Amino acid sequence: MTSIARVDTATAVLPLPAPLQLGAMTVTRREYAAVRVTADDGTQGVAYCLSREAPMAEIVDRLVAGHAVGADADEPAGAWERMLRGSAIVGRVGLVRRAIGLVDIALWDIAARRAGAPLWRFLGTGDVARESMLVAAYPTPDRAPRDVADEVLAQASGWTNVKISRLPDPAYMRELIGVLNAELPASAGLVVDAGFGWRDADAAIAEIAQWGEPRLAWLEDPLLPEDAVGVAAIKAATGLPVSVGDEVTDPAVLRALVEVGGVDALRLDVVAIGGITPAREMIAWAAERAVPVSGHVYPEVTAHLGIGVETFARGMNPYDPAPSFVVGGPRFEDRVRPADAAGLGFGLDPAVFDFERN
Repeated sequence: MTSIARVDTATAVLPLPAPLQLGAMTVTRREYAAVRVTADDGTQGVAYCLSREAPMAEIVDRLVAGHAVGADADEPAGAWERMLRGSAIVGRVGLVRRAIGLVDIALWDIAARRAGAPLWRFLGTGDVARESMLVAAYPTPDRAPRDVADEVLAQASGWTNVKISRLPDPAYMRELIGVLNAELPASAGLVVDAGFGWRDADAAIAEIAQWGEPRLAWLEDPLLPEDAVGVAAIKAATGLPVSVGDEVTDPAVLRALVEVGGVDALRLDVVAIGGITPAREMIAWAAERAVPVSGHVYPEVTAHLGIGVETFARGMNPYDPAPSFVVGGPRFEDRVRPADAAGLGFGLDPAVFDFERN
């Protein structure tokens, strides 16, 4: 048996050119945690995530890595069970589950690399073009709606959906959505991400009523995801399709959003939910109920899972520097296609993540 020999971590902090406002959150920098897992035959797998300012690398080192070491390199689901049970006293949901997810992704990378296959083939999901969503713009009060609309329109061609964040100014949103509804290509839907910004369904319904008659592919994350009843109320009152699930670590919360909230698309963060192992189960569960699944960022991973892929503009962009340190990865052409190389098919720039130093 080939076993997992070691788990190394690294952290990188990259500043943003300007602060981002999303719901009640202000983001001035992006901090990323990464892992490099090595099997005793030398095969390596990698994964990264947004730390959200939590000590992700330390959690991996202290609570998760020891349970992965010694696991069968060809059985990532078995390693996942070891990591979950080994940290069960603190880690069934929350930050520890995110840390488990980070290591689990790298373990699947190793297993597929050892099999000499891209992960999509290893999982049997195929490599057809995925539904795709570009995070296109974050409106700010100092920019006119027309300017933000032009930023979105300049990028919209070829994407299934383009996404903007909500600005808590109904008149501003009415003008911006109106321009985009009139001028976006017919092939591109519009998504508005509220970033859990409303305190309850009544506040959301009252504000959305001031947006005019918006045509949206979906309204994303209007409330905290635990409020499935409130999500259902927004959906019923506004007639808008709704999608929720970003950053959720508890599968029961995602199931309630479908069963109680009636979401039109389920958002799935492959790191937060605990990695590829539980993500596959959730995707299959949603498919049985004919609910589409949209991946939350990490396109290098979600492209292999046969679900919708979300990304920021490739190369340098003002919102998320991750594309600048990912080497290889999906093909962003004809929507999004997963990499053909063995495993996940991407690496991390060693100038950004120095595993040797850590």
